[in-house]
Amino acid sequence: MEAQNWINSIINSTDGHQAAEPSDDLFIKIQARIDQYPRVSTSAVWLAAASFLLLIGLNFKALKQVHHTQKNQSVSEIASDLNKSNQLYQHE
Repeated sequence: MEAQNWINSIINSTDGHQAAEPSDDLFIKIQARIDQYPRVSTSAVWLAAASFLLLIGLNFKALKQVHHTQKNQSVSEIASDLNKSNQLYQHE
């Protein structure tokens, strides 16, 4: 019961408080600070996006090539482990 009272007191602790209200000219101040910084050209944004996509594509290609090389190596290792006469089973 005491725990429930503590929970209720925490939940109701903000009752009677007023929400903070920003000053009327706050939006204008924020907008003025944003306008101080130079804009990035759209061509620079597209160039960065294209570079990023190219990098991702090259990474996928490299990973695929490594996987393919490892797969071929494992097949050749299995083949080299077979009997030299290409027999799967040894006859004794």
